[in-house]
Amino acid sequence: MRILLFLEMSAIDLISTALSGAASTHTAPGLSALLGAIHSADLHEAIAASHIPTFGAIGDFSRTHCLGICAVLVPANLLATLQTLIFVGLDRPRSTIRLITSFASLYATIMLLHVLTWFVVGVVMLPTFVLTGLGGLCLGLNVWAIAHPQSLSRFLTSLVRQGLSLVPNHLLPTSS
Repeated sequence: MRILLFLEMSAIDLISTALSGAASTHTAPGLSALLGAIHSADLHEAIAASHIPTFGAIGDFSRTHCLGICAVLVPANLLATLQTLIFVGLDRPRSTIRLITSFASLYATIMLLHVLTWFVVGVVMLPTFVLTGLGGLCLGLNVWAIAHPQSLSRFLTSLVRQGLSLVPNHLLPTSS
């Protein structure tokens, strides 16, 4: 029974309980003794994904300022990837596409690393999956734009044609 109660605690509850040194209100008997025996520095070191001393500080900063970071990264990701798709669709020079996709890929990578800091501490919720999907999709489209711009351009052209075929003819502009 003690193990079941231990497993029902979220990782964030377990960590905060261990770091504060206090017993949680829903911990099993004996679990507080186990948590009290764990030195907080040892627990912090065990949770950190690497032995780089600044990773914990960067992760703490990322989680503390999550709303602001996401408020910047989500639109930046979407706009930069949209710009990549527009430039590929307009058949811009390859060097220009490479420059734009580099920035767009940087935004997507930062977003994925930001979400990773939440996964490291055990927060698994809908927003983490949505942001992971968005970052992965944007990164995938940018890699596609760098690796095979011709096939992406053909895909975008066929997508626009199919979209235009759904629009009634009287709504489309006529050429004179």
